[in-house]
Amino acid sequence: MARVSDAHLEARRLSILKAARKVFSEKGVAAATMAEIAAAACCSPGAIYRYFESKDALAHGCMSESTQSIRDAWTHPEQVAMSFEDLARITFAELDRPDVNIDTQLFLEQMLAAVRDRDSEAIASFREESQSVPRGIRFMMETQFGVPAGRAEVQTIAEALYSFYWGARLVKLLLPEADTDGQLRTVYRLIERTLSGQPLLPAD
Repeated sequence: MARVSDAHLEARRLSILKAARKVFSEKGVAAATMAEIAAAACCSPGAIYRYFESKDALAHGCMSESTQSIRDAWTHPEQVAMSFEDLARITFAELDRPDVNIDTQLFLEQMLAAVRDRDSEAIASFREESQSVPRGIRFMMETQFGVPAGRAEVQTIAEALYSFYWGARLVKLLLPEADTDGQLRTVYRLIERTLSGQPLLPAD
């Protein structure tokens, strides 16, 4: 029997993800069935399970690889040859991708289900991200802005930026025309002033 090529397997995986994103966006993760996703992907439910062990794993796989790579960059900034400002701009530029709202919907649905079902494992995973990303933000600010390590407000700023990012994602979900890039530029200027000891607003 001829061996199925890696290219064919990857094409099938991507077609399943595309179908899943469509079904999840229309029905939600909880209501969607693997049979519906299989029908949209023109394959059998069994074929999906050869790529994804569960519906939750499939939903996680639907979240874009670019979003995951950006999250990894903030989590391990010491491995990234990029400035704080450039990485922040790339991060917010992702919010203008046509399919980013599907990523946001999937994430919110999974988190709401985790809270409702008291899924401690899923909540712990999000808690870890909510701690590791601000740590990365703080690292970049301390190294690139020349801020002394241990300066108390830097941690608060890092946590505020993480909250600002998720707020921006929610705003984009409801108001796609929102200028989150402009908001980021304003916030960045405020951070520069704060870390340099300047007043947030210039004197009259």
